[in-house]
Amino acid sequence: MKRFFCRCGQEIFFNNLFCESCGRDLAYDPLIQSMWSGELSEQGFLPHYQDGSNTNVVLKPCDNRHYPINCNWLVTDEAACQCISCQTTRTIPDMNVPKNPQRWRILERAKRHLFSTLLLLNLPIQNYRQVVNGLSFDFLEDKRTNPNVALEHVLTGHSHGQITLNAAEADEGFLHTMKEEMGEPYRTVLGHFRHEIGHYYWDKLINNQQRLEAFRELFGDERQDYDEALKRYYENGAPEFRSHQYISMYASSHPFEDWAETWAHYMHIVDTLETAVSYGLSVYKPKVNDFNSWYSEWARVAQVMNALSRSMGHDDAYPFVLTDIVKGKLKFIDKVVDSFSEQGAEVLN
Repeated sequence: MKRFFCRCGQEIFFNNLFCESCGRDLAYDPLIQSMWSGELSEQGFLPHYQDGSNTNVVLKPCDNRHYPINCNWLVTDEAACQCISCQTTRTIPDMNVPKNPQRWRILERAKRHLFSTLLLLNLPIQNYRQVVNGLSFDFLEDKRTNPNVALEHVLTGHSHGQITLNAAEADEGFLHTMKEEMGEPYRTVLGHFRHEIGHYYWDKLINNQQRLEAFRELFGDERQDYDEALKRYYENGAPEFRSHQYISMYASSHPFEDWAETWAHYMHIVDTLETAVSYGLSVYKPKVNDFNSWYSEWARVAQVMNALSRSMGHDDAYPFVLTDIVKGKLKFIDKVVDSFSEQGAEVLN
């Protein structure tokens, strides 16, 4: 995440709606991936960027800027009323349930963070309103947290562009329970988003025979029965798990999950390195250095992160050992992402 400042010089943060120092309105501009500060009206404005470039697109605040979402993103499509992130939300939990407004706000905040990295990587983004099997998010509840709904159990996951999450994962208590049940002490809402979006981009990016063959060499044959593989994993665990082959235990359950877990870590690294650079903890220049330099710099930054975390009495912030096999998988993802970034495949609304 980049470091942002208001026009008055005050440091501001990614989700701020206004500057606490001067009171200016704040908004995130996805066209230039930066924060804007000034006087914001419902009619929007025609921005003039600092580099002298202009845009003919009238930017306006997202309709979800108000409570409970407090989305501070700008809309880049004159025909739309929501930002590129909010447009992908198809189903929300019942707002009459007291906890759900806060849950929805937390989920949308994590999703916007996810989208900021997708934009940084110049990845294609098309929602379900634009194309068949476009990206959509359903935030559902089940009887474990809301006895008034029909679902006994929300099946989180991805299918043909549709990502389903249990809205209760926004609750710290429920998330802690999931960490224990799934054996994933590092599980976070943002990390879950990054994992599921990995499944979505497998469909989008691994779309030709050459990439598919390269994928199978690294991750395995995805044609093995997915449901049976997951059933076996949840019933028996991972008795043949080899830590040097996978980034996590869950990654060993099926090649699709290996991809999604590795993809999530790739996004962790991209975002954290950008943050480290913004705060002067690294001088790394993305896409200027090669993959090996990128990987080495991440190892250095992760070591600093873990040392700082231990100094606060916490567990390691990044408790993973990335072996040469895992490194090869990350390099493959980096190559695939770069190939799409160079094509300018991004779609804004």
